[in-house]
Amino acid sequence: MVAENQEDGLDKDHEDRGREDKKMTSFIDIKPVRNFGAQWFSAVMGTSALAISMFLASSRFTLLLTFAQIFLLLSIGMFLFFLILWAIRIIYHFEKVKKELHHPIIGNFFPTIPISLIVIGIALNSIGPTLFNSSLILVNTLLFIIGSLGVFIFGWLILSIIFVHKKIDLEHANYGWFIPPVSHLIIPVLGLSLINQYTNSTLADIVFIISIVAFGVGFLLFLFVGSIIYHRYIYHELPISRLAPTFMIGLAPTSIVTIILVKLAGAVKNVSFDIQPSLIVPMIKIISVMMWGFSAWWFILAVILLLHYLKNRDHPFVFGWWAYTFPLAAFTISNGAINHLLDYQLFENILQIFNILLLAVWIIVFFKTLKAVKKGKCFEEHK
Repeated sequence: MVAENQEDGLDKDHEDRGREDKKMTSFIDIKPVRNFGAQWFSAVMGTSALAISMFLASSRFTLLLTFAQIFLLLSIGMFLFFLILWAIRIIYHFEKVKKELHHPIIGNFFPTIPISLIVIGIALNSIGPTLFNSSLILVNTLLFIIGSLGVFIFGWLILSIIFVHKKIDLEHANYGWFIPPVSHLIIPVLGLSLINQYTNSTLADIVFIISIVAFGVGFLLFLFVGSIIYHRYIYHELPISRLAPTFMIGLAPTSIVTIILVKLAGAVKNVSFDIQPSLIVPMIKIISVMMWGFSAWWFILAVILLLHYLKNRDHPFVFGWWAYTFPLAAFTISNGAINHLLDYQLFENILQIFNILLLAVWIIVFFKTLKAVKKGKCFEEHK
């Protein structure tokens, strides 16, 4: 009798484990996990950048500080949740991930993962002190190190894949190609901010060198890749509708360069390379206005092309609409940065106007994403 009970117990345990294994297998094979692409992290980028924009705009409207804090916490939560799904996907669907990495369009969105870390670090650096009592310099330094490594690694990896890819065609070129190479520009935005907290230390010098190297890589590759895409848009038909939002990405590089220049003006006094702020700040003011001006010009061009799509082609919602958020946020933030440098009211007014526009765009894209997720449209397999 005892033996029979023991056998029954073993059978029951075996059945329970079988059901648990079956549930786990079912979970990892559902479409939201199986097809969870790296492009989802662009939503984290847009949300954390919105938090920074809200924080800058709160200098005039203090209520916006609460919104900045909420969006920062939301972006952190989104990143952690997405990272869990991404890790599961890598473990159980590695071949699909590898296939997407070699895709001439989708592969360019892989760097959004480390970029998200750096943008969250930038947001934490400014908004964090209003939320947490303890110093966040260690956290932000880790985000800087991990994010920078990720950006450099993906930059080398994806560009090498594109160079040796035998099926790359001119029609594949779009402003999403900016992400792997030009993503290096986001590194100095956080790095130069951290330097002000290290103050004349060896670590400050190291972070400064890394930041300036990344600045050089990102800016020169912006010129190289930008000319290729510019050529494609002139000598080939415009991309299909689902790639239309990528045109807004062209707004980001010079907007970020504007922010870098402003931060550079304040950071040079905290490194041991004998760079005199009085000698470079006047030139920084001129170049930052040039970069800002190109961003403003590009924004108008992007709107003109968006109207073209709305008038002459369909422009249904796709997850790529998140490409409207981060670049628009970068331009909005650049107005706050250049206002800090020049103290000119025009840029403060533009910051406030574009902050409202950015919030409206984010709300539209966010709720359209929720609706698409509910219908399962965000998890279709890419061809």
